Order: sequence, then C-alpha cells, then structure tokens
Amino acid sequence: MSIIGSYGKIWMKASGSWLSWLERSLHVRQVPGSNPGEPTVSANKMRCITCSNNSYPLCQKCSKNPYFVEKARRELAKTDKTEIFKSLYSSSYAQIRNKNTGKFWDNKFETPVFYDEEEDPTKDRIRIAASFIPKNKKKLLDIGAGVGLIEEYIEKQGLNLEVEGIDISDQSIKLLKKRFKGKFRKGSIYDTLYEKETFDTVLALEVLEHIPPVKIFDILKKIHRFLKPRGCFIGSIPLNEKLWSMSLNENSHLREYSLDVIKKELELSGFKLVESQEIIAFPKMYNIKSFLAKYVLKERWRPNDSIFKVEKK
Repeated sequence: MSIIGSYGKIWMKASGSWLSWLERSLHVRQVPGSNPGEPTVSANKMRCITCSNNSYPLCQKCSKNPYFVEKARRELAKTDKTEIFKSLYSSSYAQIRNKNTGKFWDNKFETPVFYDEEEDPTKDRIRIAASFIPKNKKKLLDIGAGVGLIEEYIEKQGLNLEVEGIDISDQSIKLLKKRFKGKFRKGSIYDTLYEKETFDTVLALEVLEHIPPVKIFDILKKIHRFLKPRGCFIGSIPLNEKLWSMSLNENSHLREYSLDVIKKELELSGFKLVESQEIIAFPKMYNIKSFLAKYVLKERWRPNDSIFKVEKK
C-alpha cells in the first residue's frame, strides 16, 4: 500500500471519529419525523403503490386508508404521471378526519402569542417568509392569520404594507384587531370572495396542510385569481411529520406533504417557483445545528418545514 493510501485511511478514520465526537458533544439527535427510513414501494407501475396488489395506482383496500393515499401522492409526484396524480384528489379516496372548525381554533388561540417568545424554528420560518415579501408591493392578504406572528414581525421591521387578514376563529380576529393595524375579519378561504387581481401578495403560512385534498386545487386557483399579474404567493408547510405514527393529530393536519407534492400542486395551479427554503426543527442549539445540517452533516436529517415563494404565471 502507498504512503498516500495509508494516510488517506488514517484521515478518513480520524474524520469519522471527529464527526462522531461533534455529534455527541452537541447532543445531536434526529428530530422526530426526520428519519429518512420509509418503506419502499412497488416498482411495478401496474401494481398498487403501497401493497403491490394488481391494481394501480391503489387497490380498493389501500384507497380506504388516508395515509396510504397520501403516500401514493408523494410517490406519483416524483413522476410525470400528472393525470394519475390528479386522480388521487378525487373524493372517492379516503381523507384524514377534518377537525378544523372555528371552535377548535378558538381553543388554540385563547391567549396572545408573541414572536420573541416563540421557539427558534418558528421565528426562523416567520423571518424567512417576511424576507420573501416583495419590497415594492403594498397590498397583502394573510389567509389563516392565527395569532398574527408575521403581522408582529412586519410591524417591527417597519414594512409599509396594507395588510388584510382572515381566519375562521373568532378569538383570532379579536386578538388581531386589538394588536395590529389592518383589516381583519372572520372568514374561511372556502367561501371568501375578493375581486380578481386584488392583492400583490398572498400569505398562507402553515395553512395548506389543513385543507382537504379534494379542495386544495380549488383553493390554490382561488389564490391565483386574487393575485395581481406577477403577484406572489408565499406559503409554508410541515414536512416529514409521519402523521400515521401519531396517537393524536393535535393540530388537525390533513396532509402529509413532501417537496415534490407541493411543487406539483402549485405548478398545476398556475404558479412558478421563485425560491424556497427548508428548515429543521431543532428544539435546542438551533443555529449551530442548522449550520451543521447545511454544511457538515448534510445527510443526517430531513427538513421539517418548507417556506416557498411562487409567482403567478
């Protein structure tokens, strides 16, 4: 063996030891829902995607399991089988039980929540979303405004925007009107009507996962219609949640999104991607671990949230 080969082995061994030491010293662990290990699917295109029975894309039994249907959407989103992908949004396929009512969210919004008190991943998501807002645009609609975290951030940054917000929760609207300038009213995106080309920017942060799949294309097309020419839609979605493994779906999420799925849904609704950014929800040492995940331990974790900016075609 050459001297170079010997030194190369020593270096690789030392590098591995150093990375292991670094992980242990920083108490690096996988964030729940970020383990890349997921059951593989059938490679045979004429078989059920989740169980390999002779029925494509899903057999009758699997089509009654909402988590299997979500998995099939994730797999088909990676392909060019657009029509088959769209067919899985039919009401004939099972959906996750929807508990998203005004009363449900009133209980979540009983007390005010402040940006500075939030965990670092939440603050980073708000910061990134706000950075995506075009500087030369004024009129903004926030769908599912909730407790107003981005409204608080916008005001602190001194951004000169005309903000309107809607939410299905009475408690949310009460808090928003008390704390912020702008127009806030109770309303659901399902029945909200605005004039065509009303807004420069529309926000929907942590909202799309609460919309049943049978309605998602109608909602995205409605947002498209609300936007002015070249207007921007900015949204965020959770990733790699593994809802199927949870004993309680406490936030009533109805979707198991992947990057491929959201990109496909947006593209089919008339949007083109401008930029996006993913974050990993480290509960501690967020900045240090985020740096490691981006530059050193790139394959160690999967993202837990995606923030995207798309433009109306």
